[in-house]
Amino acid sequence: MHTSNRLQRTSNSRRYLPTAICALGALSLLTGCARTITIYQDPYVNTAAQANRPPEKRTGEPLELAIVCVYPQDLEKAENELLRPGSRVTCRDWYERRPQVGVESQTGFSLPQEQIYTMTVADDVYGRKIGSVLRGAKLDGDKPITKSGIQFKWGELHNKDATIYVFPKFIARDGSVLPVTPAKFNPPGKYKSKLSIDIGVAADRPLDEAQYVKVRSE
Repeated sequence: MHTSNRLQRTSNSRRYLPTAICALGALSLLTGCARTITIYQDPYVNTAAQANRPPEKRTGEPLELAIVCVYPQDLEKAENELLRPGSRVTCRDWYERRPQVGVESQTGFSLPQEQIYTMTVADDVYGRKIGSVLRGAKLDGDKPITKSGIQFKWGELHNKDATIYVFPKFIARDGSVLPVTPAKFNPPGKYKSKLSIDIGVAADRPLDEAQYVKVRSE
């Protein structure tokens, strides 16, 4: 009697296992893969706004940063044309056109809030706030900064039109945002699961041209 019940339970478990696996797979496709981005900083970052200071006093300004996940379906909207992986979108473009909280008629990029991750001092931001601003390794410490939980849909990781952008808000001496080329992971699935970038100031270049962010991952 007891053996028969155990066999029946085992049979039921085997019957429901494929269904459970399929359900988990479908959930993964919907919720996505959690990616990690590690940020390596130069001693000082975002120094162009201090171009009028002596070199030894160019300690940099706090640097806001946005991590933006773009899917092929986002590119079906005309307002997102500049977010195509082959375009020449700049950090200035992002901060001039990014979606804003409380703006009913958006005239710039159109993306869901859950696809945008920000490092900022502002509390009311469009997207998910994942930390404060960067200040360079001198203040933040030599250990790189790691941000986890960047969600990207499993089914889109290797799509040629899928991209994760990193847009730092580099400031020029006149207060405008510099048109720096962002770091770009395209497609995200071709890089190691722990994505990484370098942010800093190139030596021997005018400060407006020296600010950079680039992909470090293999």
